[in-house]
Amino acid sequence: KQWYQRRVRALNMGIRMGMDRKLLSEIMSKSTARCWSIDTYNPVPGVLEGVPASREYQGGFGATLMLKDLGLAESMATASQSPIQLGAIAKQTYETLCKDEEYAPKDFGVMFKYLQDQDS
Repeated sequence: KQWYQRRVRALNMGIRMGMDRKLLSEIMSKSTARCWSIDTYNPVPGVLEGVPASREYQGGFGATLMLKDLGLAESMATASQSPIQLGAIAKQTYETLCKDEEYAPKDFGVMFKYLQDQDS
């Protein structure tokens, strides 16, 4: 799940540097950044039709469910003595996001908007 947060931060940075969101997503989908969160479920509004980001993050897989899954992953990592430092950071970020009623009930891709709002 930390891979998702890294892609979201990269998209946010590129857009803030003036890149067109669709062009940036196209470039990332043809490079080593290519993954499901770029070419199938992009969290940037206006890039893909039919995904939660194009519907103000309505529907999809909820941010609170992502937080639950990150908690389960953290528990399994602890039980197996497998450190997941980046997973812990992702969980902390979703914990903070889910405390805010503006973001909590939405699709987990709302992390893009949350980080964009935090950086402004």
